Amino acid sequence: MIDFEAVLGSIYDIVHVTDAEGRTLYCSERYSEFFGIDPKEMIGRPVEEFYRLGYFAPTITMRVIRDKKKVQTIQTTLQNRRLYVEGTPIWDKDGNFSGVVNTSIDITDQEQLQQELNEVKYVGTLFQSEMTKERSRQKGNTCLIYRSQSMQQVAAMAEKLAQVDSSMILLGESGVGKGVLAKYIHECSPREDKPFVHINCGAIPETLLESELFGYEKGAFTGADKDGKAGLIEKANRGTLFLDEIGEMPLALQVKLLTVLQEKTITPVGSSVSRKVDVKLITATNKNLRKMVKEGRFREDLYYRIHVVPLEIPPLRERREEIPVLIHYFLNVFSQKYCLERQLSDVCYRILEDYDWPGNVRELENVVERLVVTSHDVLITPAQIPRYIHNQQSSAHNGIKVDRLMQMQDAMDEVERQLVQRAFDQHKTTTRIAEALGISQPSASRKVRKWVFTGE
Repeated sequence: MIDFEAVLGSIYDIVHVTDAEGRTLYCSERYSEFFGIDPKEMIGRPVEEFYRLGYFAPTITMRVIRDKKKVQTIQTTLQNRRLYVEGTPIWDKDGNFSGVVNTSIDITDQEQLQQELNEVKYVGTLFQSEMTKERSRQKGNTCLIYRSQSMQQVAAMAEKLAQVDSSMILLGESGVGKGVLAKYIHECSPREDKPFVHINCGAIPETLLESELFGYEKGAFTGADKDGKAGLIEKANRGTLFLDEIGEMPLALQVKLLTVLQEKTITPVGSSVSRKVDVKLITATNKNLRKMVKEGRFREDLYYRIHVVPLEIPPLRERREEIPVLIHYFLNVFSQKYCLERQLSDVCYRILEDYDWPGNVRELENVVERLVVTSHDVLITPAQIPRYIHNQQSSAHNGIKVDRLMQMQDAMDEVERQLVQRAFDQHKTTTRIAEALGISQPSASRKVRKWVFTGE
């Protein structure tokens, strides 16, 4: 004959059965090990009585009796054990409710292991962050934070190209850190002790941009300084000139910049005398300059002059392993800046790691600063994270949808279309789309043409 109690004991740590009123009919011999109660004392007594005495919390039996449906919970016992408990209603052959059976599995060790893993992950993140900062200190004052293989390749190429004077263009979405990388390249170069001049071509009014870049002679125009003024390009002489948002430069100034690159000279406004300059040029843009050339909005000759060595920085959503490192780094920066002690809960880290960060590193930096200065307590909780970040998580959980009744093949096509569109929105290149969907690159290319560009 089969010993059913032995069978139950081999499957579950504890089995506890009550009648429809919550009085104990049976409980496993190991009950005392987990709860500190002799199982013989339980028989015939209401389980609610032991709950009130503090032997365990929360109670699950009374919830099953009340709701007449299966319930799961995590229970903490007087013996400081953590149990995963599932309460199931029992129905007799006539369909009448007759009791509850609770099955419990001890998860204390698993939770302890998870906590230790979280601590190891945090220490690893901290160590990686400190190693990265130390590596940056050795190069200069600019802290280049990275962890992904893609950014390791970018950093390695940047250090290599810093040793030559070839023109470089940094490509990438707004906020990915093109300005930081440009400063890093300068500090890795033989020009590190010379000026680094950063000019945002989109931030200076077009009417002032020429005089700011090239300078002017005294009396060159109404309101000009009586002694004239050296331009920013001249101030960068023997150092590095970083022209950010180069796509915003007017066509007329593009001609003068081309002269600087070809002839290594500048001519101030109001002067006919050229001056020699020696600068390493780094440009940056988030625009499609090749398309602008075709549209006549950017000079083709200048395009090829500045596009000698392109270096693309991937968006933050494609290097998510760097998000916790960057969070930790910015958390330290702003905690020190504002003399506040702030920490993020594990849940906050998970929420921020799942967000797509359309504004990239700049947006992440702003959000962390906001959390530091608005938090009233040391521990920052999910409730303080901006609502729009939570909203994206909720939308992401909606998944792929087929929202109407249709033929099976049409439904499969609709799911494929949504998957390909989502993969294209996140990854852009067919190589990365293929990796994300687990298909070949030619197949990804065909599906993108079919679903994204033609909309069939």
